Amino acid sequence: MQNESSIATKLLQAIIAKAGLEFLLIIVAVSIAAYSHLNPPIRGAIDAADPQHVAGWAYDPREPNANLEVQLFIDGRFIATQMADASREDLVTAGAAENAQHGFNFALETPGLTLGKHLVNVYAVRPGGGRNKSLLSLTKRTFTIEIKP
Repeated sequence: MQNESSIATKLLQAIIAKAGLEFLLIIVAVSIAAYSHLNPPIRGAIDAADPQHVAGWAYDPREPNANLEVQLFIDGRFIATQMADASREDLVTAGAAENAQHGFNFALETPGLTLGKHLVNVYAVRPGGGRNKSLLSLTKRTFTIEIKP
């Protein structure tokens, strides 16, 4: 009787362990799917930021022939928007993009900026559900421009 009881206990433990592993596998699969959907693989960078211009590139490898809309913010304030469609042959040469039409260049005339340093951010715009859009930062690096007298 004791032998049958220990076999049943071990079988129950194996079933519980298997169910736990299946649950973890489902959690990992759902997390990966959600991450890839909510964080599309946008590539890009700010290559230059000074009081005259902010330039760089933005590219979505899932849609290599599409041009992304990019938006410029200075000190958290929206400044301008444009399509990242300027020619950048260096992107193709470096293997960063399949074609060259992914550059942007915001010309600045220091709109309302006071003397001192100002934080610069450029975001790629992705369509969301309905009329919603999401902004994806092109870089984790901090860029500033300095307005001098």
